[in-house]
Amino acid sequence: MICVVCAILFLVLFTRLLYVLFQVHYNDTISSTPFPQVPPKFFKPVRLLAVAGSGGHTAELLQLLTAATAAPSSKSSCVSFSTRHYIVANTDSMSQDKIELFETTRKTETNVVISKIPRAREVGQSYLTSILTTVYSQLFCIPHVLRARPDILLVNGPGTCIPVCVLVFLLRVIGMCRGRIVYVESICRVNTLSLSAKILVFFADHVLVQWPQLAASSYRCKYIGRLVS
Repeated sequence: MICVVCAILFLVLFTRLLYVLFQVHYNDTISSTPFPQVPPKFFKPVRLLAVAGSGGHTAELLQLLTAATAAPSSKSSCVSFSTRHYIVANTDSMSQDKIELFETTRKTETNVVISKIPRAREVGQSYLTSILTTVYSQLFCIPHVLRARPDILLVNGPGTCIPVCVLVFLLRVIGMCRGRIVYVESICRVNTLSLSAKILVFFADHVLVQWPQLAASSYRCKYIGRLVS
């Protein structure tokens, strides 16, 4: 009896996994932008989870958030967030300071949360040893992702984002969050994708690049203009 129940459960989860992957790839073929224009009366607050890298990655992420929450020709907000939840590496105090300053200057009533996790992979770390550190980081992500249960996950390159993306995708498969994943490749990536992008092209909803030649040579990548300056 237990074996039958397990088999049915496995079949249901596998079917759900295929359905979510179909959503991800089908949506990729019919949508030209991850943030379609809709009338303001239809805007609903969304739960945002953003993973900040170090240095330039965090600066680019905050520029993306500024653009996402400001209408092109208006001072009014075009995206309303019920919660902005940030995840940063536990060794990256500079990113936390930048985020706190960013949120202080915005003076919104949005609930802001900053969580810290171990880095999945340090710069220059070998791929073999990064498997262990990624698993270690994955475990630390669980309570933060369960707390966030995002409608949108915004990431832009650091290795820290991979464990978060995997967990959000799994929560989406089991129906615990909407979890649309939007990945924006760093502007520094002109001709080749980062390792994070090479992984996320398979299950992220949108993979956006900032150079047309990179989109032309990469699977599922979209060029929709320069997103950061």
